[in-house]
Amino acid sequence: MTTPFHLLAKPTGARCNLDCTYCFFLSKDALYQGGSTRMGDDVLRAYIEQLLDAQPDGEVNIAWQGGEPTLMGVDFFERAVALAEAVKRPQQQLLHTIQTNGTLLDDSWAAFFARHRFLVGLSIDGPADLHDRYRSEEHTSELQS
Repeated sequence: MTTPFHLLAKPTGARCNLDCTYCFFLSKDALYQGGSTRMGDDVLRAYIEQLLDAQPDGEVNIAWQGGEPTLMGVDFFERAVALAEAVKRPQQQLLHTIQTNGTLLDDSWAAFFARHRFLVGLSIDGPADLHDRYRSEEHTSELQS
């Protein structure tokens, strides 16, 4: 009997649009040494196929986090959901989750999440006067405009 398990995919690696100095994950970017950290469609296909193949029938959670996963864009996640639907077994029910800082979310993201019934976790680290002091000026000014 196959035992279910939970796996988090990081389609952008450590890349994030906020660049918070306290983030433990941003230093991981150095591990890639100039290589792309973005999940390509070939890796996406292999990931989804292998994840669903390894899971038992029943609920299967396809979970995304980062860095900041929404940097991949809605189109990437549309492809991920369509691929998962195409390769899942009839007895598997897909659950989709994403953890995001929420700064890139707009109406198209909201429509996508609603259409595919995503569970969305928002990382909130306090009011601007507290958290902005830990972000680069470049990222903070982008968020305020």
